[in-house]
Amino acid sequence: MHDVHRSGIAPDGLLSYLAQEHWLYVATFADGATKIGTASNLRKWHRLAEQGAVVARYVACADDGRIVRVLEDVVTREVGLPQAIRASAKTAALASPRAGAVLNEINAECAASVRSLLRGGLDLAGFRVVEEQWEAPSSWGAVLGEAGVHLYPHSLAAGEHGFRVEALLGPTALVFIRGSEVPFLVDFSRLKGQRIELGPYVSEVPDVQAALF
Repeated sequence: MHDVHRSGIAPDGLLSYLAQEHWLYVATFADGATKIGTASNLRKWHRLAEQGAVVARYVACADDGRIVRVLEDVVTREVGLPQAIRASAKTAALASPRAGAVLNEINAECAASVRSLLRGGLDLAGFRVVEEQWEAPSSWGAVLGEAGVHLYPHSLAAGEHGFRVEALLGPTALVFIRGSEVPFLVDFSRLKGQRIELGPYVSEVPDVQAALF
């Protein structure tokens, strides 16, 4: 999908997927990092949930996936918003998130810049500018509001791991390890491609202390 708007080459299944409406969005994460992105009509809400955005706004709706990718490239080139942010950076940001009001302001300003560009007379048809805010799950407050959080220091690529998952925000889990009251953040995207064996495992308690303030 990321090259079909330039090459015009795609299998029938992808062409069918691209034929539906697609949405252009601006997503802001816990540290204020902001990106431009796209979502198919069927996955309009879920795409941002999977991304782990804290605040997001839809800025355009395109007739198909080819047009929305052209718009995404234009925004990156003209406004400077990247199209990807590393999953590890999203998890790290949740250890010390910025205030919700600040994140909303950052997102609103970036979304306004994108809409201004799109309304400025692009030589492209097949889309309309929209003003719609994405609603994040209320349960994400459990992750954003947890104090004294540490990043889970053990690599998920090997070894034994066992913890209680308290809450989720996108691919990041807030967990507790038996024998410790310190909350940890685990990036579950690191499990992609890993073979998992279930069992009564318990993670080794890292040598950290809960924050005093």
